Amino acid sequence: MFRFLAFVAALALAVSPALAKPKSAPPAPLSETALNDHIRVLASDAFEGRGPATPGETKTVAYLTKAFQKAGLKPGNGKSYVQAVPLMESRVTNAAAFTVAGGAGPAITFGYKDKWVGWSKRTAPAIDLKDAPLVFVGYGVIALDKGWDDYKGADIQGKIAVILINDPDFETSNGALDGPFGGRAMTYFGRWTYKFEEAARQGAAGALIIHETAPAAYPWAVVQSSWTGPQFDMVAGPDADAKRLKVEGWIARGAAVEMFQRAGLDFVALKAAAQKPGFKPVALNLSGSTSLQSDVKKTVSDNVVAMIRGSEKPEEVVLFTAHWDHLGRCPPIDGDDICNGAVDNATGTAGLIEIARAFAKGPAPKRSVAFLAVTAEEKGLLGSAYYAANPLFPLAKTVANINMDGLAPGGATRDVVVVGAGKNDLEDVLAAAAKAQGRTIVPEEYPERGGYFRSDQFSLAKVGVPALFARGGLDLVEGGVEAGKKADETYLARLYHKPQDQWSTAFKADGVALDAALMFAVGQTLANGTQWPAWKPGAEFKAIREASLKP
Repeated sequence: MFRFLAFVAALALAVSPALAKPKSAPPAPLSETALNDHIRVLASDAFEGRGPATPGETKTVAYLTKAFQKAGLKPGNGKSYVQAVPLMESRVTNAAAFTVAGGAGPAITFGYKDKWVGWSKRTAPAIDLKDAPLVFVGYGVIALDKGWDDYKGADIQGKIAVILINDPDFETSNGALDGPFGGRAMTYFGRWTYKFEEAARQGAAGALIIHETAPAAYPWAVVQSSWTGPQFDMVAGPDADAKRLKVEGWIARGAAVEMFQRAGLDFVALKAAAQKPGFKPVALNLSGSTSLQSDVKKTVSDNVVAMIRGSEKPEEVVLFTAHWDHLGRCPPIDGDDICNGAVDNATGTAGLIEIARAFAKGPAPKRSVAFLAVTAEEKGLLGSAYYAANPLFPLAKTVANINMDGLAPGGATRDVVVVGAGKNDLEDVLAAAAKAQGRTIVPEEYPERGGYFRSDQFSLAKVGVPALFARGGLDLVEGGVEAGKKADETYLARLYHKPQDQWSTAFKADGVALDAALMFAVGQTLANGTQWPAWKPGAEFKAIREASLKP
């Protein structure tokens, strides 16, 4: 999940009644009408929120396949337009409260959804976590190259790790972007995925991440909607359960504070201690218990892939990606239980279709261009992770990845943001294309949200492929930065991962068209050139790429 420029049904009239492209920008080569039509269909109730392994997936995959066929693209997986992605689906059917015992007074109970959420990625349908000791492990980070080990000296085997969200220097950087963990900018150590993975490596029975809105970058309501529906994971071997946590969960800040008080500890003081080098885990001298009943089954979802074969160097591939999935059915708000995902990510999926169509209309590019609509992004980037592990085009011959997620339905912007800036040479190609549109590249407004690690380009980056994630910024042509910030904040608070992220007649696609045209221009430059973008010095993926390119 992410910063999105804005939605705006109710806000459209108030914030930007008549947005236009920057005056110096050339006409977008992509049809706003076609983009809007795709978004309308994909985000309709008929698609039921595009949940993986649901009837909504069947409709979505059929829609994408037909669109690629109609545009004249070839199948990207031999004779097929789909790549099967085997997944394990686990749906919690009954969850107990999380009970904390010990200290003075009776046990404390935190209700499911209200104060805590949890699930298990184990294949067993019944999980019982009983009287497991609770240990506060700060930010749950082990980064020995930075001299940091939040588990140092602790025996976490069979216990529950209680973990802070984001990075140790998120709140101590005073807004700067430097520090051992990127200052205000989130690193992968700040992501919840890393924290659960590390707790499992340490032998914990369970892990609870303490939710706080600012460092998490989303409110508790997003945790409730995202983590109480079906959870997915990659299908693993027979011994995988022993390496997985019994319970992965979140606990609301207020409940965590109460738990620390029961232990006779000051949450704020311990959090401050965890932000300094040399922090050592703190046993809370309390125990936690809960149980989960889940419906566990194996299922198969699909990535959809199409391509245009290059005229001169067909073995070299420029890869566009966007995730087609959203949350499907979700906790109802005002009687509506379909999370339609208009912004997230019908916009990017629409962009993928129309960019493919634009390439197909023009002369054949010198390099091949592939278009990959991935599944299960909302479940942990699973579709793109599966592709990265099972690529249809050799990774060493993949020139670059251009990912689109949450394009700008609020209207055209004067600025463009590179999410996770400073990583690779694709930013230079983007800057030239943005200049041709009369737009400027600006620093990321919310680097603390860790956007680079929260969408599918990260899966490709982890295997060394230079990957770009960029979109319109906050400077709306009509309304400027102030209006853009207001719309962005409203989207995050009221619409993100909720049924309210839906299409309406007020939905504007001119910003989507401009951003998609920008990505199209970047792709054209790469597909018709000879450049091999590289990771910049210090980028965490540089060594992986260089090793993959060696003969």
